[in-house]
Amino acid sequence: MNKKIIYGIIIVAIVITGASLILFKSPLNFSGDPFGAPPKGTSPNCSPENRYKFDVTMNSKDDFVNFIKNNEINQWVRLDNFKDAPNGEVNWNRVLEFIKIEKIGSRTIYSIEYTPSDCSPAQKFILKMTNDGHVSVYGCCGK
Repeated sequence: MNKKIIYGIIIVAIVITGASLILFKSPLNFSGDPFGAPPKGTSPNCSPENRYKFDVTMNSKDDFVNFIKNNEINQWVRLDNFKDAPNGEVNWNRVLEFIKIEKIGSRTIYSIEYTPSDCSPAQKFILKMTNDGHVSVYGCCGK
């Protein structure tokens, strides 16, 4: 076969592959970020987005809830709006109901919106965690 034809086929294949990665938001995240974008910065009443990595695997909403309940993340993620009034304990069944699941590439992302008690009810924090242990916490608080 003619070398020009072979080179032409290779170039066309590279162009098509590159274009499809750009147009269809490839699961190959070139920045290495599991959430598809760099962390958010600060703004009025908003702290920067914090990102962490834990050596854990999530396979379900229950795994996500158990991780929040039983690990250090529970110290700085305050699920105050999920607490029962009489005893002040987090209602984990309610938390489970409000967890959202989305897919980005091959990752599953579990997320929940919550409001710490010292924030106005309209303001939310979002906790996201990938099935392979990447965590994002971002929110705004002010009265």
